[in-house]
Amino acid sequence: MEKELISGDGLNQGDIVQIDEAVQMYDSDTDDTLAIELANSGEAIGVFELHKDLIISKNNQKEVMAGQVYKDKATLKEVMKNYAIAQRFQFRVDRSNAVSYALICISEDCDWRFKASSINKSELFKVREFNDNHKCPLKDKVYEQRQASSSLISDIIRTKLTNHKRKYTPRDIIDDVKSDLGVDVSYMLAWRAKEKAMNFLRGEPADSYKKLPGYLYTMDKTYPGSHIRMEKSSKNEFMYVYISLYVFIRGFDHCRPIVVVDGSHLKSYYTGTFVSASTLDGAGHILPLAYDVIDSENDAAWTWFFEQFKIVYGVRENMCIVSDRNESIIKSVSRVYPDLPHCACIWHLWNNVYKKFKKSHAKLSEIYFSMAKAYTQTEFDSLMEKVEKVDIRVKEYLELAGYEKWARLYAPVNRGWTMTSNIAKSINATLVSTRELPIYDFLEEVRKMFGRWNCSNRKEAT
Repeated sequence: MEKELISGDGLNQGDIVQIDEAVQMYDSDTDDTLAIELANSGEAIGVFELHKDLIISKNNQKEVMAGQVYKDKATLKEVMKNYAIAQRFQFRVDRSNAVSYALICISEDCDWRFKASSINKSELFKVREFNDNHKCPLKDKVYEQRQASSSLISDIIRTKLTNHKRKYTPRDIIDDVKSDLGVDVSYMLAWRAKEKAMNFLRGEPADSYKKLPGYLYTMDKTYPGSHIRMEKSSKNEFMYVYISLYVFIRGFDHCRPIVVVDGSHLKSYYTGTFVSASTLDGAGHILPLAYDVIDSENDAAWTWFFEQFKIVYGVRENMCIVSDRNESIIKSVSRVYPDLPHCACIWHLWNNVYKKFKKSHAKLSEIYFSMAKAYTQTEFDSLMEKVEKVDIRVKEYLELAGYEKWARLYAPVNRGWTMTSNIAKSINATLVSTRELPIYDFLEEVRKMFGRWNCSNRKEAT
């Protein structure tokens, strides 16, 4: 009887495989049995049946015994790790290669041993020998479990990390492993397990950058009229990405042109900085205007951001920029918008006062904020006199900062409600957990969040 016998790396529909002295046809569509024709010198001398269910393919197999067949070595290894943890003992590998896998108890005086090997060099592994009797002392069974590897723990905790908003720390993992498996693991092992689980769910961080060109192309086609740009270095490495969706661009025409900008650090593997520009609409809701990812808050990155912003939004009458007065932002605004007022967030300015003049902070806080929001010259001057009496250095500092930067009365444009950069801080606060995601997933979560806000505001308006 002529048959094509294969012992390759995988089994496909219709393959013929030799199992010991038997020949098996692999049929993945057959629910009941797999036919095995016993061959002897090419002549069929009998027909036997092997149920598909006998081939173990899941890692949660509880019972282990001689004669079991596993779909591959990787499955067998995971089953044995789980088995060791459940039975509260430890083993070490005696022999492991492509065709065999042998384990012995970690205690030298113990008779426990396990042997499995490949079935005719196929992926299938069969348990050949299993002595499950332990003679080792109890102490060898109870200290830190070496079989509780980071890979095994990552498989267990994976479902708890699918929601990126859930805070699940290595300390939580340690407690869960202790509760579920009765095993103590170190903080570093728990941390590595979390990293592996997140990489499995989200992919390797570097792969996220490879998805960006396709993602941005799809965004550009999905939102016609948007301004979406990516900048690369001379070495073809990612530097910046800028996004202003068409709905943002149209919305700005109906808003007071007070633009609040701010940045916040990303916490993914390659870090970076998330930058946003936003304003308030007529109903007092946040309207995002642009969002961007840059390498860091430096002069070149901020300049590139404002250049893109100017291409989209140009310059409007009574327009101004509000920021925390980061040095790079100050330089970039002066370059790209030399004639545009650049106002300070009054809260950030007050924090600077607090750091420089701590003794006067408690007495001046209420006076300062009332002065920043004052509408009349009389009210402003009266409050400034109080500041001078408490600490003249604070008065000199506020004069040096420029009244037009922080005081409503002296502002060259009508800042309205936008005296702080709180609307940008609100965006950053909403994205706290999201900032841990790889860049592709992060940008998508930002898009969805702004989309939800836009839909909600539109429903309220109608």
